[in-house]
Formats: sequence, C-alpha cells, structure tokens
Amino acid sequence: FQALAVMDGVITRPEGPKQVILLLHGLNERGRRIYRKLSPYLPTDALILAPNAPFPLPRVKDQKVDLGFCWYFFDPFEKKYYLNQDMAISWMLQLLKMHNPNNLPVTIIGFSQGGYLAPLLGKELPNTKLVIGICCEFRNNLIKGPLSFNLEAIHGSNDAVITPESAQREISLLKENNIKSGWHLIEETAHQITSQVGVKVRELLEAHGKRSL
Repeated sequence: FQALAVMDGVITRPEGPKQVILLLHGLNERGRRIYRKLSPYLPTDALILAPNAPFPLPRVKDQKVDLGFCWYFFDPFEKKYYLNQDMAISWMLQLLKMHNPNNLPVTIIGFSQGGYLAPLLGKELPNTKLVIGICCEFRNNLIKGPLSFNLEAIHGSNDAVITPESAQREISLLKENNIKSGWHLIEETAHQITSQVGVKVRELLEAHGKRSL
C-alpha cells in the first residue's frame, strides 16, 4: 500500500487550505473526469484530491490500451463481491494521511461507484464532516451505526443505471435508523454530472459550511 499511495490523479493545493475535498470517480473512470466536472463549483480554500482508484480496468480503444479504474469488484448478476471496499478504504486512509497531516475537515464527494464507497470511507475518518453521493445508492445494509456526518444524495430523475426510486428507498431506510440524510432530485438528468448537479453540490457545501461556523 505504501507503494500505491502515490497521488495518481489530480491534486490542487491552495496556500493555507482550510479543508479537504476528496472526489471519488465512477466505475471505469479517472479522477481527472470528476475533477473536471466539479472543480468550478468547489471552494477555493480547499485542498482537492481526485485520485484514480487503485484497481485498473484495461480497455482496448483505437488499437491501444486505455485504462479506467475501479474501487472494488461486484458481480451484479451473481450479487456478490470478488473484492469488496476494504482494500480501497485502506489505501485511501494512507493517501489522506500523507496529504492531510494536519487532519483538516474532510468532505467526500462520490459519483456512482465512488458514491457507494464514500460513506464507508467517511466512517473510518474521524474528521469527515460531510458526504455527498451523486447517482449512487447509500446502501442501508452496509452503513451501520450512528454517523458523525451528514449524507446528501443527488440523483437524476432520468437515471436508468441506478433508478431514483431505488436510491430514495435506501435513503428512507437510513432515516428510519436515525442516520441524517438528504435527498435532492435533479429533473431531466440521467446518470451523469451536469452543471445543475454541480450547482447543487455548491449549495450543499455552502449550507453545511455555514452550519459549522
């Protein structure tokens, strides 16, 4: 893990950062993609980390091998993990230890597969203040016990990959277990990060930032 914990993705470090924002990309994507989509909506006082996930997914395109990345391996047909989230969480904890030695407050924003991972990683970080999931499910069966941070779900009304009905059902179960969680539906939006999604991310960051003052 020490060898892997070298930043491969995007990092922006302002002078005297006041917080850390960790961006977790989707399945078979890269950190640069989610950074490009969300960076215009993120605060300028934040150290932003958008790493590539630790596990490469090779794909052949235009007679060359291109790499996407994933956080874990789940077989949706057999409904089982070949590799669960534990290794990615261990790797991310090491990476954050390297890049956030002063234990600044951390906000985790994950898209799709990265959104599934986000609250599980947040549980292992005592300085997590907020988790935002985009086009994902916060799985009630994986998130156990009280959380020290809020969960906020942003979902497209036209998402055919993870339906809003399925994602909202998990939010309802979390609320029944007294886990603070919010639901934000973006109309006419599919399984994607649009400008409307970016604006909602900014609104949530600003709202939670004011609450912590």
